[in-house]
Amino acid sequence: MTRSDFFQRSLGKNLPLKGLALVLALTLWFHISRTGREYFSLTVPVNVVNLPSRLALKRSSPDHATLTLEGPPGFGQRLHTENLSIMLDGRSFTQGHRTVLLTNKSLALPTGVSVIRISPRIVVLNLLPLTQKTVRILPQLIGETRHRIAALRVRLVPEVATIEGDTKGLAAIHFLKTTPIELSQLAGGKTQSFNISIAIPDSSHIRLITPQTVRVEISQADHSRSIDKR
Repeated sequence: MTRSDFFQRSLGKNLPLKGLALVLALTLWFHISRTGREYFSLTVPVNVVNLPSRLALKRSSPDHATLTLEGPPGFGQRLHTENLSIMLDGRSFTQGHRTVLLTNKSLALPTGVSVIRISPRIVVLNLLPLTQKTVRILPQLIGETRHRIAALRVRLVPEVATIEGDTKGLAAIHFLKTTPIELSQLAGGKTQSFNISIAIPDSSHIRLITPQTVRVEISQADHSRSIDKR
């Protein structure tokens, strides 16, 4: 048997299956070359920007939405998903509950990438008016001094702070504390003065307007010296 006869017999075997495989390969190639598109889904946060200065977002329900995107092959791997979010322009918003339709305009996407689906399409925002309140600032002292002290005098400048938040949140705040002051770091018999920040409770939704720092003056008397003078 010659080599040409061998190839002819090999090509003649299973012709129906070979023909079907060829048709499927051509169909797949045609579909890819015609569309050349890829689909990608991810969940992103819903953020509100440009709110009026006297308005605060209490809650967004839901606060995330799922996107289905369409783009060129491999675009999903090139997306910086950690920076992607739905941005709602709140400059025209007013207080109360507001229903907002999520659209493609709320997203900044690379060229060639489009949104096929957003789920859910609607979010409900709860917007509250902001008010201000003045509260006392109290020093937060921790630990013990290294020396025997007869008296400890602490003076804060200023003594009050202005905070901002919704009415309900402000009602629960009666004073603010400084960040912790470690007494063991104080030197005996001296007056020390330093600037320290103000602590905001983690569970509160208030904003500190002024001051950002407070000046603390601590005066102390050496108890052992006062005994020697008697």
